[in-house]
Amino acid sequence: MPTGCRAALGVARALLLVLVAAGALAQTPARTALLVARPDLPDPNFRESVVLVTRNEISGAIGVIINRPTQRSLAELLSGERFRRFSEPVFFGGPVSLNGLFALFRAEKPPGEALSLLPGVHLALHPETLDALLGNPPEVIRFFAGYSGWAPEQLESELARGDWLVVDADAETVFRKDPTNLWRELTLRARAVHAGATAPPFRYFH
Repeated sequence: MPTGCRAALGVARALLLVLVAAGALAQTPARTALLVARPDLPDPNFRESVVLVTRNEISGAIGVIINRPTQRSLAELLSGERFRRFSEPVFFGGPVSLNGLFALFRAEKPPGEALSLLPGVHLALHPETLDALLGNPPEVIRFFAGYSGWAPEQLESELARGDWLVVDADAETVFRKDPTNLWRELTLRARAVHAGATAPPFRYFH
């Protein structure tokens, strides 16, 4: 792997150690949902964002923003023959570890350590897993610069405050080709769902 790419992937190592220690690298998906930012959310990092997130009781919550493609592809950012095939935009995954490279992909089984978020949908954090994906990519894969993370109980506080709407996650929505109108569509869907709900929106995370 080129030096520049290895340096970028190395940022994920500390995060991975935390997740492994917390037992978060589960092989079965659990506690995963889409967070839809409220229209008046003050944090510019998440304004009009849709975040695929999974929760762990010890390490908190982790995910990636799925509706913020950048103007650059991996082929443009990294030199080398192996990167030329990746012409799709790299997405802004969140404000944490912006120099780190992460991958969301569809596969029956990941080629190494990965977070299983939905059936057949995994988030690669480990540099060796990313290296394997770069060498033999699955049909559906998306790369992210940075990720979104919350400390234990932090996300629950934001949900209780009303910062986020919560909707069920599915692979088709997560990998939508054009996410331009995704935030608006999910805002309407979430409001319709929660209009008649009696349980708090953070029920998805318990």
